Amino acid sequence: MEWFTIWWNNIGLVGQIMACAAIPMTVVMILQFVLMIIGVGVDGETDTDIDDGVIDSGAETTPPESGSYGKSSVFKIFTIRGIVAFFALGGWAGLAALAAGLHPLWAIQISIFAGVCALLLAAIVIRLALRMQTSGNLNLNNAVSQVADVYIRIPSGRSDKGKVTLVLQERFVELDAVTDSEVDLLPGTKVEVAAVENGDCLVVVPEQEK
Repeated sequence: MEWFTIWWNNIGLVGQIMACAAIPMTVVMILQFVLMIIGVGVDGETDTDIDDGVIDSGAETTPPESGSYGKSSVFKIFTIRGIVAFFALGGWAGLAALAAGLHPLWAIQISIFAGVCALLLAAIVIRLALRMQTSGNLNLNNAVSQVADVYIRIPSGRSDKGKVTLVLQERFVELDAVTDSEVDLLPGTKVEVAAVENGDCLVVVPEQEK
């Protein structure tokens, strides 16, 4: 470890402070990444299950009220992963600036700027991850009695599946659908959702037949 001692003594007090922030936070960040890869994702399990019409991404089994879940989770994870990213990447950026021969004051400014960028990037990535995670958190039973538009032709007599689009739980979604109608339902046709079949497919009827 002689090389480490030499390096440590050469980086000065400012560099030592940055190293004390960067090294342990980098270890924590790597552990977070490994846990996410093996299945301890942004907010728990990452498996996707479909049960009784509820398509669950592992985040919650019921839809969040008024967007509170998304906001609270973002700030919760922002505090953990964002601060870790701030100190890890900010610290290494400052050390790189010192190694390049910049004055410590410039290195501190570069470190702070890089840390803020890492903080914002972490917040954006986590927000996107949460959106992906909650995008599967739909209860198809909530679509019953709603009006939808045929997007891909739905063959008559449940001979095959088509697709419909509708707004479900404040999201515009595209879902599989079948019909008992004696005629094919063409794109653009207004239909009403009559039931849910096998937990993942809507049964629809032409709106005029409701």
